[in-house]
Amino acid sequence: MKKNMRIIKKSITGVLFTFFAIMLTISITLLSSKNANAAENYVFGGPKIFYYDVDQSDVNQVATDLVNLGFTTAKVEANTAGLGFDIGLGFPVSDMIDIETSFVYLGEFELTATTTGPAESIKATSSGISIPIVAKIKFGTGDTNFYGKAGWHFWKQDSEISASKGKVTLWGKGNDPVIGIGAQWGNFDVSYEHYSFSGVGAGAGIGEGGMSAVSATWKAEF
Repeated sequence: MKKNMRIIKKSITGVLFTFFAIMLTISITLLSSKNANAAENYVFGGPKIFYYDVDQSDVNQVATDLVNLGFTTAKVEANTAGLGFDIGLGFPVSDMIDIETSFVYLGEFELTATTTGPAESIKATSSGISIPIVAKIKFGTGDTNFYGKAGWHFWKQDSEISASKGKVTLWGKGNDPVIGIGAQWGNFDVSYEHYSFSGVGAGAGIGEGGMSAVSATWKAEF
């Protein structure tokens, strides 16, 4: 089942990458011919509520890896919600299309492991970062717009569980698609985004399904 899901994810990744490449090419072309009446560039930022897509099989794999280190048993629990933020720059290239890039703090992901043989209580907290580049396509008039966006993010999320018998690596780094939808009212918008993480981790592969985020964002033109 997991093998089939990985194949599906790779296919979706390929489609998203092609779409992003086309949109980026169009946007760069439009940016080179941007007229004086086009909207101003802007800075933006705001809080994000993250939810990591971690299922029970991910958690069980971490427990198995701990047993493979030599523990008799291991029980693992995950806290999958966290708070983060982003801050970035936006570049309008037409009335409908913006290019955005930002720094994103991905919040904290926490695992707690309890083992026997020997008995240990271990907590691992991981905080990561992402740098997405997205094409934002707006639909609407005036100060009210709905939009979709798609792009690529470059991420790093390192953490490991350190126990007396060794370590289990949870995360790694990579680059994957990011997609989202949102609504904008003047200089304020709310959005939903999904960040993919493929091939995560040198060990357990936690969170291969990625993470979701709900955001509130303010922007200021310059």
